[in-house]
Amino acid sequence: MKILAMIMLVLLILAVGFVGYVYKKNATFLPALFGIGGFPNIKKEDYYQADGTFRKAEKDDKMAFFMQHPVFGGYKHMFFNVEDNVLKAIAPAKYADFLKAQGRSDQMENALEAFNYLIRLVESGEAQLISDINSKEMIEQNPYQSHLTGMFYKGKQGKPLAVVVPGGGFISNVTDCEGYPVAMKLHKLGYSVLVISYPIGKQLGETEHEKQGQAAVRELVQVIRYLKEHEQELSVDMDDYAIFGFSAGGMMTTAYSFANYEDCCHKVKLPRPKVIFPMYGLDWNVKALEQDKGLAVFSIAGREDEYGFGNVEKRLPQLKSVLGEDNVSVRIYDNLGHGFGIGSNTIVPHWIEEAVEFWEAHRK
Repeated sequence: MKILAMIMLVLLILAVGFVGYVYKKNATFLPALFGIGGFPNIKKEDYYQADGTFRKAEKDDKMAFFMQHPVFGGYKHMFFNVEDNVLKAIAPAKYADFLKAQGRSDQMENALEAFNYLIRLVESGEAQLISDINSKEMIEQNPYQSHLTGMFYKGKQGKPLAVVVPGGGFISNVTDCEGYPVAMKLHKLGYSVLVISYPIGKQLGETEHEKQGQAAVRELVQVIRYLKEHEQELSVDMDDYAIFGFSAGGMMTTAYSFANYEDCCHKVKLPRPKVIFPMYGLDWNVKALEQDKGLAVFSIAGREDEYGFGNVEKRLPQLKSVLGEDNVSVRIYDNLGHGFGIGSNTIVPHWIEEAVEFWEAHRK
């Protein structure tokens, strides 16, 4: 019995050590991956200051703090979306540890600033949760349809709308770094913005990666349909809007906007954006057709992009031939991989300012 007890003790120590190692390296609480445990309990009062306003989020706050923040109305996927058990597994991690494990520590300052900017806007009534993009009937048939949500930032009168589509390879939404920071930059310039969070992975009802991407495009279609139906309520003009998409979100943007794709705006009879910004996400197989004339495209990618987005360089002559030289601004950089960040830590300085300048020039 003593030998058995010793063996069990050793195994327990090894198991605890392994769980701790995985947590330190990947900011992941391993048991949650197997359905053990739930979200850490964040007390309601932990979100507020003495005067009743939201306190600032900090780098040492747990992921659960962000996921369960009142501004998201109970939709835990809106800060960062992955499959359910993985979402629970990263929930106990500090945000700083999570970004370090993701290799995105350089984006922490800007991401925190953007999140705190958002909660102030919600408090002042300048931003709001949109959770009814899909109907109750659709959600009853497929509960994951409730994962198509958005945060809407109300801009200045006369300024157009930007729809922001974060990436994540169709297996996650990195909304924290590719959604809210972009929205903050655009909103400070007066634009209305909708940051969308969409179903990913098995939530899309598909297991093959390519089919997941196609299903994700249909989620974007539903977003544009919702916006068209709520133009007056949101004070937006869907004849004058743009889409910013990153990585997988850029591919969704491409597929919605160009006529050569199955679920494009032409075929679903919804308004096409005037300008698209598929950043490190312009489909390398894109092809412009006659119906695409009038569309303007601004994109940046790297020749060292490990996912191959730099290969779109081969398609640029065809795009410029159909759309016109002035309507295509696609830059391919040497020594640039996948992604380049936003804000003070971007390795492509001033890209968002240049994108806005391009946008304004093509609104006329």
